[in-house]
Amino acid sequence: MSRLFHIAEALCELPEPAEKAQNLIRGAGIDLMGCILAGRGEEVSVRTRQTVTGFGVGPAVVFGTGLYLSPPHAALCNATASHALDFDDWEEPGNTHPSAVLLPALWAVAMDRDISGEVILAAYNTGFELIARFGEAFNFEHYNRGWHSTATLGVIGVAAAVSRLIGLNADQTANAMSLAISRSCGYTCQFGSSAKPLQAGFAASDGLMAALLAEQGMTGHPGVLDGPKGFVHLMAHGDVSRLDAAITQINGKALEHWGIVLKAYPACGYTHRLVDCALEIAGKIEPSQIMSVQAQLPDFHHAILPYGKPASRFESLFSVPFSVATALLRGRFSLDDLDDVSRETPELSALIEKITVAPQPANRSALNYDPDQPDRLVVQLKSGQKVSAVRAYPKGAPQNPMSLSEIRQKFDSISGYSDVPEIDNLMDWHRAKNLSDLHRTFGERP
Repeated sequence: MSRLFHIAEALCELPEPAEKAQNLIRGAGIDLMGCILAGRGEEVSVRTRQTVTGFGVGPAVVFGTGLYLSPPHAALCNATASHALDFDDWEEPGNTHPSAVLLPALWAVAMDRDISGEVILAAYNTGFELIARFGEAFNFEHYNRGWHSTATLGVIGVAAAVSRLIGLNADQTANAMSLAISRSCGYTCQFGSSAKPLQAGFAASDGLMAALLAEQGMTGHPGVLDGPKGFVHLMAHGDVSRLDAAITQINGKALEHWGIVLKAYPACGYTHRLVDCALEIAGKIEPSQIMSVQAQLPDFHHAILPYGKPASRFESLFSVPFSVATALLRGRFSLDDLDDVSRETPELSALIEKITVAPQPANRSALNYDPDQPDRLVVQLKSGQKVSAVRAYPKGAPQNPMSLSEIRQKFDSISGYSDVPEIDNLMDWHRAKNLSDLHRTFGERP
């Protein structure tokens, strides 16, 4: 039997997620719904909807728009919107945004087939398991080559998750993943453009389609993962033994082990430790007294954040100087700070000019956040005084988690749906007997 089949067999036999995992998925669902509603008005979201709306209506809702499309098209629209502001969660070791690809696909199918929240929990856990184990097998070599793993690993995880959701057997699940590998593509060089959120949308839609095609009997080559011209050799490091080691770890507990990183700020997660530092310092200084600022972070984080002076909203999401300057100047970093008027103020531009970024060689490149190598921010004042702060884990990381009430506060602040009476039902979405009714609540404009 092929490795792909053994993976599929293991995924089909996973137990129901434990209580810790269920709670993490519950919080991720609330958070992602907020991100979708917050991102639905972004240009990339609007134009994506305009592109696919003419292809016909369907049973799946595009949240916050009043549109109902086919499940693949709804998944594309919702996933793109969820990732449009880079405010959605992420995980390590895959270095992906798992909820942005998994939940839009699963929710789209749920609208079509009247599925409960409990079934979604198990399917999400399956998709996360595959994404995380593949992350263990392939990263950071895969990501550092320039592959956008949210798209490349995410599409395979979506195929596995939807396969679990609709009850495919091991053969069908293996074929779904094989077909998804043929759609596995996305580049980090697209960061700062509309292609980045679209790559999440493609992963959700294509992974969903792969599972539906496999349900209808479509097949894929079993060697597309580990063959001499397959994924491991073409897109990773070529070391099949690392894949074998990861396969032995498939037990349904990857989510419990790795957790999910929720985002407190609307920007790439690699800026967040420095934003936390800036917010700590902001309460101690007067911004007008700043002479210079130095930001230190690992070199492989810096490589994903190329924009010193962002020229657009998209570029601002991947700019250390913009994120740090905003937090220092305003004592916050919110969605309001991304609009054109706020982003282009003379005060902010002047402070950005005073910030230098000093990437440091990573001591342990296998760790995304090395507690022994925290990010550091040093602010020198005109008086000669230096004020500094360090942060090993950002707010929202499993080591520094957001509470359920903080997740609710984030939803209320960004979604535009804080006054909807059914908000309490969203807080307990994982217990819904049929998600269709709840999703219709968030389908219309408030």
